Amino acid sequence: MSVYYLRSIIYEIAQEIKKLIEKNSITNNKRIFLYGLDIYSFAMKTILANDGFKIDGYLSNDMEQIMTYRRQAKASLRYLNSTRDMIHISDIEEKLVPFDSSIVVLSASKNCPISRMTDLNYQVNMHIFQVFDWEQNSFAETMSDKKRMNIKDIQSVAKEILCKVDAFCLENDIRYWVCGGTLLGTIRHKGFIPWDDDVDIFMPWDDYKRFISEFSKKGMYQLISPENVDRRDFYGLFSKILDDKTMVVENEPLVRFIHPVAIDVFPLVGVPDKEEERRLFFRRYRELMQQVTEDFYANNGDYNVYNKWYPAQKEFLEKYHFAESNFVGVLGTGYGERDYASASVYDATIRLPFEDIKVNVPIGYQEYLDNLYGKDWMELPPEEKRKSHHGMEAYWL
Repeated sequence: MSVYYLRSIIYEIAQEIKKLIEKNSITNNKRIFLYGLDIYSFAMKTILANDGFKIDGYLSNDMEQIMTYRRQAKASLRYLNSTRDMIHISDIEEKLVPFDSSIVVLSASKNCPISRMTDLNYQVNMHIFQVFDWEQNSFAETMSDKKRMNIKDIQSVAKEILCKVDAFCLENDIRYWVCGGTLLGTIRHKGFIPWDDDVDIFMPWDDYKRFISEFSKKGMYQLISPENVDRRDFYGLFSKILDDKTMVVENEPLVRFIHPVAIDVFPLVGVPDKEEERRLFFRRYRELMQQVTEDFYANNGDYNVYNKWYPAQKEFLEKYHFAESNFVGVLGTGYGERDYASASVYDATIRLPFEDIKVNVPIGYQEYLDNLYGKDWMELPPEEKRKSHHGMEAYWL
């Protein structure tokens, strides 16, 4: 098993559709319907369009969802050139009755009501095609004889990595600070947020580059970054330090990540001084990422597009020097343009307890946390929100 790799669900769907085209199961004289109103059906529409096919509409088993989409489509009519631009959404019987042998239904849904269609005389692998197998899970098979890690196990491994990174940075005079949920946990809980299962740190760009170069030589843990890995396997704009005694799968809507337990290392870069220019800077970066996403879909979910786009992303990282900027931040996180603060936040470092070790915290942590979480970040969230944002299964190797 590779130490870190991705399964692109969109790419696998595209490959299945390609096979159906090659077998003439999908042709221009067939009426093509997509089951579901989700990112997978919308991705299938793009994949088919890339190969010159148009769809006849979407099918759903949820009448409430159909009515909602129809109301939205009607409200959007004034923005469309013609009714041909509308997305047509129908209940199954509306389009599949009476039986029509020219109809092809494609589904990537986990819950496609195939029996409802077969009752109408449509046959699986002749009229109905499931283009992604959600039951197939080679990772689970590989891990079948391994012990599953609980959240305390994951936290323990991540803390051990952090401890080694902390010692290395202190010894080599490399600046770093805990950030994101790890910083919030340090201040509010003196350790992990109880339901959090990862560790985040960041470093000024120059320190970050030196850390990547020098830490990799020590061989304590494997470090991967956009600089030293094929981005078909790792498309993040930051680095990870991995513990190869473990293995994790993270299930997200478009991708399945397979990797060891890791901590994230983000580059901290300069951003413009003026508020309007700063907003423009973050907006242009969002637009760049939108271009990457569009290219990803245009190439049927092939992550190789991230190799092509990394130089343009790196330009943003190097545009404003950390030491010469009055404001600094991180690009590519879920916090967007909230992920910046005054450079004075990092004028000094304090050492604070994190579980049974100590870590680096920026002197102006309150401004940083206010930006990310609002001024009430010391208050615990409601019970229902106290859960990890990762869909993670972790195992001891």
